[in-house]
Amino acid sequence: MSYNEHPDKSNWEHRITTKIFSRNPAGIHQGIYVATPSGQLLARVNAGWPDPDADETLRLIKQAVARYKQIPVNERIITELPNPQTDRLKFKQDQFSKPKGTLDLRVTKRGYAFPGMTTFDERHPKFFGIDRLWFKPSEYQQFIPRQLTTNASVSIKGPALERWILHNHMQKACSAWWPEHIKQATFTSTITGSSGDAIDIELKGTFQVKADSEWNTGSYQGTLLGKATYNQRTREFIAWDSVMYGKSTLGKLLPNAHVGDPSQMVATYATFNPLADADDAMVPSDWLYGYGLNWCLNP
Repeated sequence: MSYNEHPDKSNWEHRITTKIFSRNPAGIHQGIYVATPSGQLLARVNAGWPDPDADETLRLIKQAVARYKQIPVNERIITELPNPQTDRLKFKQDQFSKPKGTLDLRVTKRGYAFPGMTTFDERHPKFFGIDRLWFKPSEYQQFIPRQLTTNASVSIKGPALERWILHNHMQKACSAWWPEHIKQATFTSTITGSSGDAIDIELKGTFQVKADSEWNTGSYQGTLLGKATYNQRTREFIAWDSVMYGKSTLGKLLPNAHVGDPSQMVATYATFNPLADADDAMVPSDWLYGYGLNWCLNP
């Protein structure tokens, strides 16, 4: 949809993508496809739904490669490589970036088995979710006790607490949560020891959440336990490992997304993003409505 509705129709990426899908009545469409650099669609290769069929996908890819080799070279290649700076389409998401010094966590979540489950439902244990959880320096300072001494503790409030819930990092499904849905929560950070500039921290949290809006009547009850290391000289975290475990209940099962019991136990693991470099283009899934463009413009 983003491609089909993009206003820059003259852009190289838009033109080549439109050419690839020129025979598709729906236009540019989601899926996994094989195409020539010149813009000839060879095959749609994602096979099997809701259970992916790897063997059939491989067969379709090999078939597409065979078709590619039959096309004359001058018809399947391009003579000039596109310029990533000028020929790539620009989207609103490109304006969202990670402020310098951001605590960049990779969140991996997976649900446990529940009655009546099938792979039609994304909550099925066969599937897992990966997301990003970001805290800029002005936010992650909430995790640091005022006194950097053993047993010093601080009660965490605001975004450092709310973001775990509001951005769905505690459940496999995606629901519309608001701050007022957090009925009761405690989240503490306690210094357990130190070595040189390294401050060891223990994180503990409990959450009771219940929504009552037009879009969400679900609930969540769970706990968080973690440990982190903070460098008091550089004023940044150098290690982070935390887990959340709790019961997620959907208020309403959507016929196009859910099957089985509305309740499920879910485990979430957050750690340093191992891909936090210039090649990592993934941003938090809730970047627009959860963070907003102003978030990254005001570090």
